[in-house]
Amino acid sequence: MTTLDTTRETTRPSDLIPRRAPRILGLARAELALLLRNRMQMVMAVITPLFVPLMMLPVKNAGAGPEALATSLGTMYIFALLFVVFYTLLSTYVARRQAHVLKRLRTGEARDLEILGAAAVPSLAIAAVMITLMTAIAIPLLDLPMPQNPLLLALALLLGALVMVPFALLTANISRTVESVQVTCLPFMALAVIGAGAALPVEMLPELAQRLIAYVPTAPMVELIRMAWLGEDGDLVKSLIILVAWIGLGMWQVLRSFRWEPRG
Repeated sequence: MTTLDTTRETTRPSDLIPRRAPRILGLARAELALLLRNRMQMVMAVITPLFVPLMMLPVKNAGAGPEALATSLGTMYIFALLFVVFYTLLSTYVARRQAHVLKRLRTGEARDLEILGAAAVPSLAIAAVMITLMTAIAIPLLDLPMPQNPLLLALALLLGALVMVPFALLTANISRTVESVQVTCLPFMALAVIGAGAALPVEMLPELAQRLIAYVPTAPMVELIRMAWLGEDGDLVKSLIILVAWIGLGMWQVLRSFRWEPRG
């Protein structure tokens, strides 16, 4: 038995946590520093969510009630997550891969999930701050009632943010350059908008299309936000299962197929 085998046998999972945490935090700090240097990404990540409540003023002025406004706000949350998390991470992963950063990090102690997860931490943290500000602005501006179930609202937004990560990574597989992400991002963003019911009312579609759209990740997210904000009944378990399943299946596919080498 080699020394390495002995170490692996005697190392408990709980012993790995103190070792991984500093690595992840160190990688996340480095990623945040790089992200702050990219002014265009920071403008999109910070300014866009703050304008979201203003975009909903016409809906309020048209006489929409709390239910319609809560549904619209759920859609606006998704737009914010698409720009702050999905698009920012997509650009980040492609840029780091093309600059050989991801490849170099794999030669160190950090594992694949640690590298990819640490790169996502700054965008997820910025999303949390921006969505909190967006909510604080929207409630008085749109005369919205306070959420009936804040914990469910937080859970819905957390899962909604996390589900953007594997889709950003998988989209990075088909993106050759940072400039190309402006095109490669469109299929998922279009699907997300349709799932949120922002492109057209889902009720207008054929029954089969409605059933399929219900499994698009953004559809259960909007449903959870409406249930959390208005205290309405709904299929809570089904919505949570769909989101968790997308996150799990997405990361499983990422670990199988993510391209670490720069694309020519």
